[in-house]
Amino acid sequence: MKRLIVIVLLLAVFGVLLMNMAGSTSNSSNFIFDTPAYQGNKDFQDPEKRAAFADAWDKYVHRYTVTSANYNLSGGYDYTVPGKTYVDPKEYPDFFKDAAQIPVRWEAFPGRVLYYLKQKFIDTYGFVKGTDRMYKMVDIGPVAYQAEYKDSIVYIPKSPCNPNPDNLKLFDPLGPRGWLDEYCEMGIKRNSSKKITRLHFTCENPEYYWTMWKVDPNKVLDIYQKTLKNPNIQLEDLYLTDAKGNAVIDRTTQLPAYNPINKWNSGTEMSETSGGAMHLTSPPNELSAEIVLAGGGAVLRSYNTEENADANTLICCSKYGRRFRHSDPHIGQNVYQAVQEGLEVTLLNPVGLYLQEPLYQYFELPDNAPEGAKIQDCFKFVRGEVHNKPDQLSYPNNMILHMIMEVPDSWDKSITLEDFKVFGKNVKYGSQVMETIKVQLAAAGKPASAKTKAQELDCTADNGIVGVDYFVDANILETSIDNYNKLNVFSNVTSNITQVAQGSTVDNLAVVISNVVDKYGNGIPSNKFKPENFNISFPDTNIEVTANYVGNDAAYATLTKNEEYTFNISVKVPTDLPVGQYSILVTNNGFGLAVPHMIEVVSANALEK
Repeated sequence: MKRLIVIVLLLAVFGVLLMNMAGSTSNSSNFIFDTPAYQGNKDFQDPEKRAAFADAWDKYVHRYTVTSANYNLSGGYDYTVPGKTYVDPKEYPDFFKDAAQIPVRWEAFPGRVLYYLKQKFIDTYGFVKGTDRMYKMVDIGPVAYQAEYKDSIVYIPKSPCNPNPDNLKLFDPLGPRGWLDEYCEMGIKRNSSKKITRLHFTCENPEYYWTMWKVDPNKVLDIYQKTLKNPNIQLEDLYLTDAKGNAVIDRTTQLPAYNPINKWNSGTEMSETSGGAMHLTSPPNELSAEIVLAGGGAVLRSYNTEENADANTLICCSKYGRRFRHSDPHIGQNVYQAVQEGLEVTLLNPVGLYLQEPLYQYFELPDNAPEGAKIQDCFKFVRGEVHNKPDQLSYPNNMILHMIMEVPDSWDKSITLEDFKVFGKNVKYGSQVMETIKVQLAAAGKPASAKTKAQELDCTADNGIVGVDYFVDANILETSIDNYNKLNVFSNVTSNITQVAQGSTVDNLAVVISNVVDKYGNGIPSNKFKPENFNISFPDTNIEVTANYVGNDAAYATLTKNEEYTFNISVKVPTDLPVGQYSILVTNNGFGLAVPHMIEVVSANALEK
C-alpha cells in the first residue's frame, strides 16, 4: 500500500517536474558556482582558458545541485522530495546573504576501519601489535594486507544495513586507494632505507581534473609535476589507454581522455617512477557524492527528533552513502537536523571538500630538531586556501586542498618523519598522521518558507524509477570498464556532461541504466530484462533518438552482471535547438523521471578543432 501511495504521488508531480527540469538551463541568475577554494583562478592564468574552465565547472556543480534539489538520488530515484528543501542558489542568488553557516567536520582516518576491524586486530594480536597491524592495513590497503598476511580479519559484512556474519566480503571499496573513503587520500614517499620522508594528503575531487583536462591537458601535467615534485611525469602517462597502450580519444576534443588512476595517481606508495596522490580516487570520493549526500539529508523522515537520531540508522533509511564512515552519516545527519529545525539548505559556495590544519598539539619533534623549530614548519599547504582572502565569500575554517608533511631542507639531513612522534608513538605509518587531520564541508541554511518547508516521508520501499548511471561516449565507457582499467570498480568513469553540437548527428553514445526492478521492488536479472519496455528521450526538445540494447555485448558484461543495462544511442540535434543543457528521460513501461542536465548542446562549430 505504501508503495502505491508513493507511485501516485510521483505520477502527480511527474509532469510538473518534467516542465521544470527538462529544458535548457539558461536563466537570468548571475550566481556562479566558484571552483573549490577558488583554485581555478590560480590554475589558469590565461583569461580565455580560465573563463572556459569556470563556465564548465559552474555547469557541472549546477547539474548535481538541481539533481539534489529535486530527487533523493541515492535511493535510486525512488521518490521526489516534497517541497524544495534543498536549494538551488541559481534560483535564489541572494540565498547566502545572512544565511547561517553549518560547517561539518570529520576525521580523515577511515571510520569503517575503526568500526569493523580495530577491535578484531586488538583481540587477535594484542593492543600494541594489533594497532600496528591496523595502521599498516590502512597504509597498504586490504588487498596487499591480505596477500602478505593471509588474514581473515579484513573481511566484513556484504550488506552493512542488513549485516549477516555468514555473508562476507573483503574490506572495500577496492581500487588503488579505495579503502581511504573519507574524502582524504594519501601518498607516502620513502628514502632508500625505507624511512618515510614525505606525506601527501589530498581532498581534491576527480571531477576538477576531468574538467581541467578537457580545457588544457598540459595544465594538468604542470600541476602534477609541481605538486608531486616530480619532473619525470609525462603527459602520456595521464592518458586513458587500453591494455595494448592505445589511448582512447575524446570525441569532443579529439585528444586522449584522462585516466583518474594513472600511474602517478595510484596507490599510496610514491617513487621516482610511479605512485602519488594528486586527487581522490576511491569510488565514493566524488564531489557529486557530497552534493547528493546533502540533498539526501534534506529529505525529512520525521519531525520527531528522536526518530532517526542515530546517523547510521538514518543513512539506511534514506539510502545515501555508507554506514560507519565518519563522513557520509555525519554529513547527512547535520543537514537533516537543520531541516528538522525548519531550515532550507544548500552547500556553501565554493562547493568543495577541504582539509583542515592538522592537530599540531599531538606531535612531538625529534630531539635533534633545530632550536625554535615548530611542527607547523613541517606542513606545507600547496593547493587551496588556509584562510579566506578579503575579496572572497566568507567560508568557515580552512579550504586546504592538498597538504604535504616533510622535514624542512634547513634541518639535519638525517631526520626523517619516522623520528617524529604522534600521540606519543614514533611515526611508522602515514595513517598515524591521518588521525590528526579533519575534513570539512559547509552548508548554509535559512528558515524555510511555506513553499519550501519539508514534509515527512517514510523509509519508502523502492518503486522502480530508473536511474542513469552513465551517459558517455561508448568508446570511453568501454575502455574505462574493461579488465585492464576497471574504473567502474576501482575509481570512477568520467562524469563530464556529454556535449553535442547544433545540427549534428552523434552516434555511439552509451546510456547505462540501473534500479530496474519488478513490481515487488526486486532487481530484474539479465535473463529477464526486456529492453523493449524502455524508452530514451530528451523531453521538451526535438532531438531525435535511436536506441539499441547492447547489454549482451561482451564489452558491457561486467555491468550487466550487476544489473546495469547498457543502450547505445544515436542523437540527431536540430540546427535551431538553443544552446544549453537538457535532461535525459529513461522510462520503464512509460514511467520514469528525467535526470537534469545530462546533455549539453553547444554551438554548431564549438567542437571543431
